[in-house]
Amino acid sequence: MTKTRAVLYDAGRTLVRPRPEAPEIWDFLAAQLGIELARERTLPDVGHFYYARLGEDGLGAYDSDARARSFWSNYYAQALIDAGVDLARDELMSAGDALYDWYQQPEQWQPYPEVLETLSRAHERGLVQGVISDWGTDLIPILHAHDVTRHLDFVVASASVGTAKPHPDIFRFALGRADLQPAEVLYVGDSYVSDVLGARAVGIRPVLIDREGRAPSLDCPVVTSLLDVLDLVEA
Repeated sequence: MTKTRAVLYDAGRTLVRPRPEAPEIWDFLAAQLGIELARERTLPDVGHFYYARLGEDGLGAYDSDARARSFWSNYYAQALIDAGVDLARDELMSAGDALYDWYQQPEQWQPYPEVLETLSRAHERGLVQGVISDWGTDLIPILHAHDVTRHLDFVVASASVGTAKPHPDIFRFALGRADLQPAEVLYVGDSYVSDVLGARAVGIRPVLIDREGRAPSLDCPVVTSLLDVLDLVEA
């Protein structure tokens, strides 16, 4: 078997997670609209909105900053409609725009507890490390603010390269950037469709991270911590 030379990662829900909890998000939207909203509400399932509601358009929702903004503004507008808010859609979209801008601030994100240790240990082993993520061009400042870029060799954000997962072009772009062959790479992400199927389509070995342990039996390795990925490198 070809020796693993690199571990590449998704960003959101793999390396970093949003800091605000749902009540804070509802408070923010309520303040933008000048209304009261129940803080205990849950937000719509993003995966369902991403794939089921948008179909093929959902799969390309991050191929530019404009498309990423449109996706999230529509998502938050739909959340407000589902919550029974009876306001014009342009008002709801405006509130969603403001929340999207809020999330572009690095302080609204935090790395998972084991991330910096994992990146450091992988660096000590001489592994190439990089990110392939469906994200806007604000990704690098966010990762840099939390010291995540210290041991990364490159970051590929979909909005910067004009193609989004699971399309193979974004994975091929990263391989070319790092001068790697697919068989030399492990790719870790939290989405079976975008990450596992996308990586596999170009011959990269995928790993699904499932910190909550909710994934069913799958046809790929599943880990609950990024530290477990280092064991897969040695296997």
